[in-house]
Amino acid sequence: MSSEILNTLLPSGQYPEKHFGVNFNSSLCVKFTDNEFHEWVGLFSKSNDNALNKVLIDESNSISIIIAGGHGYLIDLIKREIIVDLDEQPLVESVIRTTNPDYFVAGTFYSIYILNNKGLFKEITPDYIVDGIYFKGQIGGSATGNLATAENQYDYKVDFEFDLATFNLTLKYKPKARLIERLFNLFKKD
Repeated sequence: MSSEILNTLLPSGQYPEKHFGVNFNSSLCVKFTDNEFHEWVGLFSKSNDNALNKVLIDESNSISIIIAGGHGYLIDLIKREIIVDLDEQPLVESVIRTTNPDYFVAGTFYSIYILNNKGLFKEITPDYIVDGIYFKGQIGGSATGNLATAENQYDYKVDFEFDLATFNLTLKYKPKARLIERLFNLFKKD
């Protein structure tokens, strides 16, 4: 199985088409090819033209996650149906596919979504203010990446490891006191 994001719309009727979403003022066009070389095109309604566009496939479960302008769709490639529509969620800013365990792991503005072939498996929200979660890859049993917190959003991002068995998020740097507390201390009189 393979996928290709198309930069131009194909002439109608060239491939079987399936529309996903409700607003097609702006859409992401993806051509899918199965293992028998049958092709079809999915048109996915975007949330934001400037947000992430990405397609990942889990061949063993015949599913795919499509991020169309930050709008997430988990689809069954055989039935050509939506398993989960992340329309009500914040924009997806990053997504990776992990193996052993087989998940799609998505980072949003303030939370992490774990999706499997049945749908949204788990949502994790850190217990501090987050301004973006960006997954980069997998090392062993952990997903890795970086995130921005309210305290560090203009300086740098904090690296993290996300354990795929326990779903614990471990920061490689602990965020300092909240920005307001730092400003207060800066202007505090003796």
